[in-house]
Amino acid sequence: MSGSVSHADEASGSGLRRSLGLGMLTLYGVGIIVGAGIYVLIGEVVGAAGVSAPLSFLIAGILVAPTGYSYAELVARYPEAAGQAAYVRHAFNSITLSRIVGFAVAIVGILAAASIARGAAAYLGDLAPVPVPLGAAGLVILFTAIACLGVRQSVGIAALMTFAELLGLAYVIVAGGHQVWQTGPVVPVSELAGLSAAPAGIAVGAFIAFFAFLGFENMANMAEEAEDAYRVLPLAIFLALSISTLLYIAVATVAVISVPLETLVSSPTPLRDVVVGSAIGNPEIFGSVALIATANGVLIEILMVARVSYGMARRGWLPAWFAVVSRRSQIPVRTTLIAGGIVLLFAVPFNVGELAAMTSNVLLSLFVLVNLALVRLHRTAPREDLPIRAPCWLPPLGAAGAAALLAAQFMIV
Repeated sequence: MSGSVSHADEASGSGLRRSLGLGMLTLYGVGIIVGAGIYVLIGEVVGAAGVSAPLSFLIAGILVAPTGYSYAELVARYPEAAGQAAYVRHAFNSITLSRIVGFAVAIVGILAAASIARGAAAYLGDLAPVPVPLGAAGLVILFTAIACLGVRQSVGIAALMTFAELLGLAYVIVAGGHQVWQTGPVVPVSELAGLSAAPAGIAVGAFIAFFAFLGFENMANMAEEAEDAYRVLPLAIFLALSISTLLYIAVATVAVISVPLETLVSSPTPLRDVVVGSAIGNPEIFGSVALIATANGVLIEILMVARVSYGMARRGWLPAWFAVVSRRSQIPVRTTLIAGGIVLLFAVPFNVGELAAMTSNVLLSLFVLVNLALVRLHRTAPREDLPIRAPCWLPPLGAAGAAALLAAQFMIV
C-alpha cells in the first residue's frame, strides 16, 4: 500500500495543499448538506407531517448524529482523501470491499452532480430562455473549470455560494415572519406545539427529512487539504450538522405558519411560495438565490469525486495517473477534468431525477458499513490519543438507524 502511495507522490511531484481552515471547511459542509435539499424537500416533509414538519427535521437531525459522530472519529483516525474507502480498508483489510466502496461513493457523487445540474438549469430557465440540457452542460463545464483553479479558490467560491444559500434561507425566514406578523399564522396557535400530526406522519416526515442531511460524509474526502485535519475536520463536521439542523427547523417553522399546508405540499418550489406570499418578498431575487443554492452542489460534488478518485489512486486501487497533482495548483487536475466530463455525459442526455432514491439507498448502505467499520476498529485498534472518540454504543446505533431508514424506503414508497 505504501509503495503505491509513494509512486503516486513521485508522479505528482507534490501532495495536496493543506489550506482549508475551520471556517472554510464548515461552510463547505453546510453548502453540501443544505444544497438543494431544503429548497425542494420541505413540501414532501409537510405532506407527511403537516404542521409538525419542524419536529420531523429535528428527529432527522438526531438520527443522523450518531453517524456524524462516527465520521468525526474516523476522519481523525485516518485523515485521507479516500474517505469511506480508507476506513473500510483499515477495518476489514479487504481491498476488494474498499474498492467497491470507493467506486460507490464516486458514482453517487457523479449522479448527484448530474441531477443537481439539471435542477439548477431548470431554475436558470425561469430567469432566462435557456434549454435545460444546454444550461446543465454550461453549469457542469463552468464548475469543472472552477474546480481546476486550486482548492482554496474553488472551495472559497463554494463558500461564497454557501453564504448566498444562507442569505436565501434568512430571506425566507424574514419574509415568512413578516407575513405572520402582518396577518397572523395560517394555522391555529394550539397546533404550533408540533403535536397535531399522528406519530406515524411525524416518523415518515423524519425519514424524508433525513435525506436533506446527506452530504456531510463528503467532508471526509477533503482531509488531505485541511489544516490540522486531525482536530479541525471533526469539529467542522459537528458544526455543519448543527447549523444545518437549526436552519431546517427555523425554515420549516416559518413555512408551516405562513403558507397554507396544501400550497406547500402541491408546489414544486415551496420556499418560493413563502417569499411570494410576503409583502417584502421578491420572487426574482429569491429565484436567483435558489439557482445559486442548487448550482453550488455541482461544484462540491465534482470536488468530492476528484478527491475520492485521487485517494483511491494513491492506494493503488486506480492507475497512478489519477493521482497526478498539478505542480502549479497542487490539485488533481486530470482527475477533476475526468470527473467533470463523466458528470457532463449524464447531465446532458439523461434526466437522473428518478435515480435519487437509488442514490440515497447507496448512501445509507455506506453509512451502515462505515459505522460497522468503527465498531470493528474499536475492538482491533483502540486509540486513546484521538481528540474525539465515539462512545462504544454509538456506532452500532448509527448502523441500526441507517439500516432502519434503508428498510423504511420500501414502506414509504
